[in-house]
Amino acid sequence: MKNNSEQACPAGLRPSGGNGGKAPPCPFLAVCEHGTREAGGVSVDLCQVQRGQPLFEAGDEFHGVYLLHSGAFKNLAVLKGQEEQVVDFRLPGDVLGMAAMGSGRYPFTAQALEASTLCRVNVPVAGQQCLHPDLIVTMSRQLQRIQWASVMLRAQNAEQRVIHFLLDVARSMHADSRQPGEMRLPMSRKDIANYLGVAVETVSRALHRLQDEGLLTTSGRKLKFHDRRGLAQRLAGTEPVVYS
Repeated sequence: MKNNSEQACPAGLRPSGGNGGKAPPCPFLAVCEHGTREAGGVSVDLCQVQRGQPLFEAGDEFHGVYLLHSGAFKNLAVLKGQEEQVVDFRLPGDVLGMAAMGSGRYPFTAQALEASTLCRVNVPVAGQQCLHPDLIVTMSRQLQRIQWASVMLRAQNAEQRVIHFLLDVARSMHADSRQPGEMRLPMSRKDIANYLGVAVETVSRALHRLQDEGLLTTSGRKLKFHDRRGLAQRLAGTEPVVYS
């Protein structure tokens, strides 16, 4: 891939041809260049996963950290005698597989919600020194988001959980939105309900109520915000300061 500075992507990722013919700068370019240049033996490979397919499954041996360029994933916990539990979602700009770097095995199953493109950084389990500072920052930001989500789930009612989730996804996907305030949710309402710990009907009722009040509109998985400030006000007293 080449951006405006004519930098080549180590993994050979090429632009899709959108954005007026100009390739957007790759958020992981410095990470990949650092890995191939400084960390002898560390390579970067381009991967594509189709909708519904696993990137890795719980218990699989560690085979790299994945940088998500496009598409979306859900992490699933496999519990004995129970249905799979949605742990969280991964959106463009996120990293997958970090949790396996310590134990050498992936603790969750990562399943593609739609066709996805990733770069696999083949980092040795004991090779964390190979990580570029930009990747460490991304990992830290992602971990903070996950930690705050667990706090919010305990502090919010069902409607607030839905609002918090939608605003959080919008923050992650903003750069990929075709129009400000609009987005397409890659995950189903069933997955959202599973993740939030509520019934599917609860998610649907919350969305209908917010739509009736003119705060947003939904059509299938398409969603358009009309009053983000109004939505944020519904979270007063439950949102961390960094999100305000």
